[in-house]
Amino acid sequence: MKKIKQRLSNSLPAALTERQIASAFHNTFTSGDGGLVYEWFENQYNNTSSFVPGEPETTAYNEGCRAVFLQIKKNLDYWETKGKDL
Repeated sequence: MKKIKQRLSNSLPAALTERQIASAFHNTFTSGDGGLVYEWFENQYNNTSSFVPGEPETTAYNEGCRAVFLQIKKNLDYWETKGKDL
């Protein structure tokens, strides 16, 4: 099983498995409030254009937010397709 390096905190294990990460995303974003946050992210950053004419900094910011949402979505999709079987 592939290990993923943890970059943000020394208090977490040095490496987490894909299953552990996908499970954590699933538990976080499919619960009551987490589901609402996921829907908000989706409406803000997935169902609208990131491009703002004449404002490259705002477009870049929006793309960064969209990238975070897409990473959340990727982990949730991974859990639904593979995570439970690992």
